[in-house]
Amino acid sequence: MYGNLIDQLIDSLRVLPGVGAKTAQRMALHLLERDRSGAARLAEMIIESVDKVGRCGGCRTLTEHELCSICSNERRLPRTDLRGRESGRSLRH
Repeated sequence: MYGNLIDQLIDSLRVLPGVGAKTAQRMALHLLERDRSGAARLAEMIIESVDKVGRCGGCRTLTEHELCSICSNERRLPRTDLRGRESGRSLRH
């Protein structure tokens, strides 16, 4: 409807939960017409996050590190991890 790039942007925004065609269109047009610097920042953060964020080795929550801040906290008692298996990690002293 708008052109290849704009239509692709609208379709890309529809992958977000609860975002239908009209909402995606509003978001795309807002970013392109009123907040280009915000659009560029959003694009950069999505690329960087996809590249650097993974799953915690202990509880599988999203984190930028091998272990999330909770699982890597040395003051925590060793216990069964959230997946139900015994964690092989010991506390570092």
